[in-house]
Amino acid sequence: MSMEDLFLSFEKRKKLNQENKRGIARKVLELISTGDEIFLGAGTSVACLGEELAKPGKQFMLKIWTNNLFIVNLWLKEHNQIFSENFVGITAGEISRKNLSVVNVVAPFSQIEKAIIGTPGISARGLSADDMDTVQQIEFLIKRVSRVIILADSSKIGRECTYPTRSMRMIKLDIKKGKKYILVTDRNNDVKPGVTDTISKLQDFGFQVIREG
Repeated sequence: MSMEDLFLSFEKRKKLNQENKRGIARKVLELISTGDEIFLGAGTSVACLGEELAKPGKQFMLKIWTNNLFIVNLWLKEHNQIFSENFVGITAGEISRKNLSVVNVVAPFSQIEKAIIGTPGISARGLSADDMDTVQQIEFLIKRVSRVIILADSSKIGRECTYPTRSMRMIKLDIKKGKKYILVTDRNNDVKPGVTDTISKLQDFGFQVIREG
């Protein structure tokens, strides 16, 4: 598959539940302040946030680190001004063709305030993914941030994937030590069995839950 085909495939996946993803991306903007140092993770929901950040008037003067190649490519092609208004750094590592991201991440920072990540699944058992590369990325980031902001459209709530990326036991320990976990999601699947129950359990475990719509 050519690189162009890979970007087209990613764009197709980004369009799944796109309105929900855009809605929660706009909600996340409320959690970003001028001068923040943030990390933008891989995935289509975070890519939607990258689009929102690049819109005119969103001048945050940020220090942005990312391993999301789709976002960097989009900014270079369509939103070049973001590079003059913010610092943008890309992590070192290996290229994942599947998710258009850098994996086995190596970065020059030892601590950063906010990591903004997507997740294929979030349940009362924790975060999970369909590939091991995501496990490494999440482990790398969580050790280095004080606030974990998770973008997950409501189709991901209650879903459990093959590989645990952060168990609820570890998340509880993180929260006990002062780390904040914030889930930003939508209300469109509230009628689906288990969704509201999962959200209630996450809140009981110490998650801050912000819902769009």
